[in-house]
Amino acid sequence: MQATMDELDGLRRVTLDGRLDTAGVGATELTFTAMVVSAARPVIVNLAAVSFLASLGVRMFIGTARSAAKKGGKLVFYNATPAVAEIIDTMGLAEIIDVVGSEAEAVALAQG
Repeated sequence: MQATMDELDGLRRVTLDGRLDTAGVGATELTFTAMVVSAARPVIVNLAAVSFLASLGVRMFIGTARSAAKKGGKLVFYNATPAVAEIIDTMGLAEIIDVVGSEAEAVALAQG
């Protein structure tokens, strides 16, 4: 699992690539959390290259979203693969973190 970040329209964009299973979360949790929480502003997260999302990954997302909110930040996920979107829906993650289909929607929601 890898996490990379860049800037887009005044927002921080984080791209995740790999599997968010036990090994993937272990390899990226601190980096991902630091990228999101340190921004103290909206962060959009590209999930297009995430091939698997386990409950441990969902826990990582919830914890990071809560930490970001305490610092005035916000998470918006986009481009989830069908398999990952199904897990997000099943686990009710979209009730905590905004999830949209495209980057343009993510940018608009984060800026709005």
